[in-house]
Amino acid sequence: MWWLTVPLVASILSLTRTRKVATIISSIICLIGSIELLRHGVTSSYFYVDRFSALLVFITSAVYFLSSLYSIHLVRCVEEKFYRTSYYYALLNLFAFTMMFTAVLRNLGLMWVGLEATTIVSAILVAFEKRKTSIEAAWRYIIVASAGLGLALISLIMLYAYSNTLLWDEIRVPVEVANLALVFALIGFGTKIGVFPMHTWLPDAHGTAPPTVSAMLSANLLPLAMLCYYRVLQIAVHSGSHVAQPLTCIFGVVTALTAGIFAMPQKIIKRLFAYSSMDVMGIALVGLGLGGKAVLGSMIILLIHAFAKAGLFFCAGNVITCLKVERIEDVSGLLAISKPTGLAMLINAFAVTGVPPFATFLGELVILAYSLRYPNLTLALAIAILISFLAINYHVTNMTFGKEKEGSISRFAGGIAMLSALLAFGFSILIIWEVMRYF
Repeated sequence: MWWLTVPLVASILSLTRTRKVATIISSIICLIGSIELLRHGVTSSYFYVDRFSALLVFITSAVYFLSSLYSIHLVRCVEEKFYRTSYYYALLNLFAFTMMFTAVLRNLGLMWVGLEATTIVSAILVAFEKRKTSIEAAWRYIIVASAGLGLALISLIMLYAYSNTLLWDEIRVPVEVANLALVFALIGFGTKIGVFPMHTWLPDAHGTAPPTVSAMLSANLLPLAMLCYYRVLQIAVHSGSHVAQPLTCIFGVVTALTAGIFAMPQKIIKRLFAYSSMDVMGIALVGLGLGGKAVLGSMIILLIHAFAKAGLFFCAGNVITCLKVERIEDVSGLLAISKPTGLAMLINAFAVTGVPPFATFLGELVILAYSLRYPNLTLALAIAILISFLAINYHVTNMTFGKEKEGSISRFAGGIAMLSALLAFGFSILIIWEVMRYF
């Protein structure tokens, strides 16, 4: 897995004039390497790559590539920067490196260090645009996320004290210790995931960050924090805990419900998509809590969500940078203004909310089917999915259709958003085809 270090080299080269080329080449190398990693897992003293972690490395490298392309448009449109463009590219490469490297680690302590590193790097990226709201959001993000990770560290200390190891697949602790460690992990890592009520940083950071950073935060960082929590959840389940899975499901469904409710009256475009990310993480968390094939449903959702949500943030970036508006009510007739951007926003919104034939629908169906053992959970989850579906698609259709307003949007930027939509569609068809072959 030597290619995991390529973004580090690209980060150094980003301080030279080759920053754009170095970043794009680095993302392509990582994407090729991640595809190979999907085919062949790795287990060693330091690394543990199963289906979940291999998937996260793949979607991180893919969104890293898309963000590298979109950055060409972005840096031209940011009127006032908080720091140099070369630093932005260096940090973007570092962000990708910290996420991919963290995902393949076997040691929970090192995973925690990697997750903390992502906080520092991504917080600086959030403040790329020299605006008061961006700097405040970055500061709030550091405070809240670091406090959460502090609680997660307590969880890891407890596990190490009783097992004398932090290799997650070798940890064995009494059930009482496992339950307590899981609670701290749920609060701690849940802060980074965006679990209610520890989600307060999420709409601010995602809503003010550059589109590329918002895309990588939603598509990559939130699932990475979920992987860290999932490792602790697996430890608790293997230790005989009977509260770990129900507790995970409860927090997941409450998060999804809350996000859908907050999305309905939302007025700011990027905050709308931030709450959509929170909703998806809640649904995926329920899948992890249910276990079994429901975990596969969560993985399907995270895969399609990664490309679709990146595309939505790219569309939002096109609107904000080209039309100079941020409020939903100020945008209409987007299809007439720019067909690539308008169509991409519609397709990506359908993908995120699970409109067939997008595989998100299949993932949600699997999770709902496994939740039937608990009728109240099934009902609450179905309501959460419905609310989010109505909220997101109502706002998106209002922006894409209607009376055309003056303005123009870059075809290049719209093309990248459309590429994200096509990838979400392509992977959906591939997943559905594989399911049909299975049956």
